[in-house]
Amino acid sequence: MTILVLYSCGKQIEQTKISRNATSLDSANNSAVLVKVEKVNNKTPQKDSINWEKHQDSLRNKILKGKKNKILKESFLQEMYIRNVATIFNDSVAVNISFNVHGPDCGAPDCYSTDISFNLKLGDKLIFPKNIQFMEHEHGCVDKEQKISGDFKLMEETTNHVIYYSAKHKRTMVLFRSNRKNGTTAFYFTGLGENRINGKNVYNITKEYNEEDKNSIYPFRSLVLTTNEYENFID
Repeated sequence: MTILVLYSCGKQIEQTKISRNATSLDSANNSAVLVKVEKVNNKTPQKDSINWEKHQDSLRNKILKGKKNKILKESFLQEMYIRNVATIFNDSVAVNISFNVHGPDCGAPDCYSTDISFNLKLGDKLIFPKNIQFMEHEHGCVDKEQKISGDFKLMEETTNHVIYYSAKHKRTMVLFRSNRKNGTTAFYFTGLGENRINGKNVYNITKEYNEEDKNSIYPFRSLVLTTNEYENFID
């Protein structure tokens, strides 16, 4: 069972304020103490960050090595396979993504989730079909729990991303091979017209977001696909 320890945005902000106030009481003394501690331990924040990243890379490799399906391990969905979002079901790959981060203001999950699920046939290799059936389930602290089903049409496919669109429900789903460029491996948009999201803007859409611009858009994201703490995915 995967257990994720989550904190609300408000709690994080409150803790940050407390920390800043405490620091401002005696910044000179605190700085001196920090310098001494770092010298004694021969550490710097940069070294700690590098060590943490190396540790996470090691955990990722360990998890990947333990996965059984060779085709999926080497496929476009490798990262989702590692994070248990893509799983083997008979002769198919079952993908279930909980999009529970609905805005740009915080990386913590909201109190509701928009879950997307679909299946892909798995033969000698993984192939993204022209059309796939999907289910969307919105649940949590919403006025009314909702479920819809429909078809996604493949709009664009490259070695690095895949874009599907549902004309009926105005849904756009973007899958990425890697999380290195966007910090995640999936985006989900609602209420947008066809071709509004494409290969020309999908990699800059979060970077160029402007909350004061009413035409600016931001995707739903998934905490599971965003976090880099791979200890959460060890079985």
